[in-house]
Amino acid sequence: MPGGENKVEARAREEQMRTERDELPARGARLLVIGGAEDPDEDDMTILPRLVEMAGGKNARIIICSSPSENPEEKVDTYGALFEKKIGVAEIIPAPITDRHQAEEPELVDAVQRATAVFFTGGDQLRLTALIAGTDFCESIRSRLYGDGLVVAGTSAGAAAMSSVMIIGGPEKGTVKREDVSLAPGLGYWRDTVVDTHFNQRGRVSRLMTIFAHNPNVLGIGIDENTAIDLVPGDRFTVVGEGVVMVFNGRVTHSNAPDAGDADTLAITDAALHTLPHGYGFNLRTKRPILPSGDEIAPNPPR
Repeated sequence: MPGGENKVEARAREEQMRTERDELPARGARLLVIGGAEDPDEDDMTILPRLVEMAGGKNARIIICSSPSENPEEKVDTYGALFEKKIGVAEIIPAPITDRHQAEEPELVDAVQRATAVFFTGGDQLRLTALIAGTDFCESIRSRLYGDGLVVAGTSAGAAAMSSVMIIGGPEKGTVKREDVSLAPGLGYWRDTVVDTHFNQRGRVSRLMTIFAHNPNVLGIGIDENTAIDLVPGDRFTVVGEGVVMVFNGRVTHSNAPDAGDADTLAITDAALHTLPHGYGFNLRTKRPILPSGDEIAPNPPR
């Protein structure tokens, strides 16, 4: 038992965590996936307040996991001040994990059980997955995300790591070639999707097109800076912020990817691209964009 507590104390602690969660309204699975460089003007924030609203408003209890950062304590302090002093939440729970053993500690897993949101900071997505993937901390988050509505959010590296496969590198001036994109397994909180961040600011269209050429069944999501998607996995998402979200999908009619070498330029035909600003959305079931009015945009009729 953590801290040497007896069975009675452990049951009391578990009951307290259940009571704290029950004080908030029930929610379905929600993700907030942020393209990085969010809310540069602290007096006019949009995205981080959206996370707090999703997590219970003033009653929100947010774990800040700063493992992607080389300065995790500093990241916790920075975001903790924004959430507590600028926006207002019930509790900030620091998780500056720098060793996989820390991600197995019962106290941290218990914190996931009473938290209403987990927020992954920016930094290096490989550092994040190397430190937490497969740990009790990581799997407790997954269980609560899909079990009773824990909100999971991430910015930049923290957002890129949410998909099953994540982009870990590639030249900003590359073209549509296999050698221009490096991939690694992600945390898998959002399946059948690849997320790229700082998207138009860093000229990353070709990176997603390269991935899409090799597997058109995967949805490619490019998110601009100071932009996010409020996502119900398997259902739909809504765009929030000042930039755009670019969605790559479609019934591809041809790609030379099966026979192309690493340095060969890829061909891909009949891929669909949707550019969605604030208020627009996307239906993940029908693969169709949604207007701010809530109406789904119908596809063009066949000619």
